[in-house]
Parts: sequence; structure tokens; C-alpha cells
Amino acid sequence: MDDSPGAAALVHDAMFYAGDQQFASTLVPFIHEGLRAGDAIVAAVTRANIAVLRDALGTDAAAVTFIDRDDWYVRPTTTVAGWERMVTDATGRGHPRVRVIGEVGFGPAPRQAGWSRYEAVLNEVFADAPAWIVCPYDVRALPAELVSDARRTHPTVFTPGRPASTGYLSPAEFLSLVPEPMPAVSGPPVLAMEITDGVAPARHALSALLAAHGWAGSERGDDLLLVMSEIVTNSVRHGRGPRCLRAWIDGDRVVCEVTDSGDGPADPLTGYRPPSRAVTGGRGLWITRQLCDAFAVAHRDGITIARMALTLT
Repeated sequence: MDDSPGAAALVHDAMFYAGDQQFASTLVPFIHEGLRAGDAIVAAVTRANIAVLRDALGTDAAAVTFIDRDDWYVRPTTTVAGWERMVTDATGRGHPRVRVIGEVGFGPAPRQAGWSRYEAVLNEVFADAPAWIVCPYDVRALPAELVSDARRTHPTVFTPGRPASTGYLSPAEFLSLVPEPMPAVSGPPVLAMEITDGVAPARHALSALLAAHGWAGSERGDDLLLVMSEIVTNSVRHGRGPRCLRAWIDGDRVVCEVTDSGDGPADPLTGYRPPSRAVTGGRGLWITRQLCDAFAVAHRDGITIARMALTLT
């Protein structure tokens, strides 16, 4: 495929495949073209597809950085941060562009909407980056809804001529239409309190709860205290009262929720953009998305709900 666009800005293609031969025959020319152009090449794909590409590339495989996608696609914002570091490092070493083959690990159903949202977010966060991202979708294994969403989150399709995707939506449109699932809770909360005096009483109450379960001073317990503090601070600064903190414990999983009567973030991409970019705000939500196993914000019936889940052991 010789449809190489310029390297000045992001190119983000969806690629649909149904077997090893199609996977290799489509991507090997993309890699070879990149090597001839001096681009850095990164493939974050399944272990099986790493083997397929290595075999097809022969000695050229040594010029490709391979990543096991199960180790890479852990949390959307940590993956965004990883790509940002990789692009910065590659361009710093003199590569004109980074070619990424990114086979997202969508995982079980509760994770899938979050990773489709990630695909949409890339179009905004890396809009000006010298990167060409091709995202393979295995149509044999993935649910039809995910394959359909790929056309809504990728501007173009990686086929000859690179046609525009039918149904493509801007990142803001897609994130507004596809909410991130709330971390599940069951039963009454083990902690419920109104937030009236800022973050300190909330930290004290959550610290006492963690200590009672033997998690005082643990790394993930400290992470939970940090993200709860960030969300409470956001609520105090930007929300409206009344404000409440609730927590549930299920085994070693803790879910915290902060609610208020504010409108929530006006920009659905808040918290996805790395804070090093020249944007206003979002650092607290960025930290929260980096550290939580699951996090979602919703606005329902006049109430904004920010809910975070962490496994503490």
C-alpha cells in the first residue's frame, strides 16, 4: 500500500483483518515503507501476531519495537502517556515520524467502552503528532459493536486509497454518545458523609476506613487517598453543594464516589490529555485516570457522579 501521507500530523487508520496471512500481507509493506523513510516502528499487538510479523519480516524484525499488547493496554490514559513518551523519544532521536501498529486489548465487556473511547481520544490528543497509527481489528474474534465503533473512532480505513470511515465522529461527539461504564457497587456504602469543610475531613474518614481493613500505608491505599482528594478538590472548586463522599468495599476492591450538584466537566476530553500540553485544568482528572482501575464521570438528574475503583492488594 503506497498511500503514505505527510508526517506533519496524526494519521489514525482502522484495519480489519480475518487471518494471519491478511494481517502480515497488509502490515509488512507498511513497516517496510516506514523503514525506508527512516520512521520509528512500534507494534503493540498480541503475542501471536508478534510471531506472525517477526516471521514475515525476517531480519527486518530487528528494526521494529515489539510490545505485548496485554502489558501495554492496561488503562487508557497510561497508554496515552506511553505513546506520548515514545513519540517524543523517537523524534528526539531524529526519526521524522513514528509508525504505530496498535492492536487494542479491549478485554471483557465492562472494559470495552473505555477502550473505544480511548481510540476516539487519540484523534484529539495526538492531532499534531508526527505519528501514523494503524489499529488492527480481528473481525473473527471481536464483537460486531466494537468493529462498528472502529469506523466511528478512526477517520480513515487502512485499505488501498485509505478511504474515509463511514460514520466517523469527532472525539467530543463519540465520548458524549458512548459514556464510560460506572464501576459497579452493591449494597449500602460502608462510608457516607457530606463534604462541608474541604478535603481534610474526607481524607481522615477514608484513611480510618483503610486502616480498619489493614490497608494503611499501602501503595494502592495511598493512591486511593490521592485520587479521592483530587476529585473532592475538583468538586469543592467547580461543583455546587451538597457534596457527598461514599465508599464501598468488596473483598480487596474499594469504590469511592463523590457527588455534587454541579454540571461536571464541560469538555468530555478533560483528564485524557497529558497535563504537559498547553491546556487549562484537567491535572486532577489526569492523575485519577492514571491510577484508578476504573473511573467514570456522569451527570444524572442534576447530580454529577465521579466514581473510582481500585484493587488494593
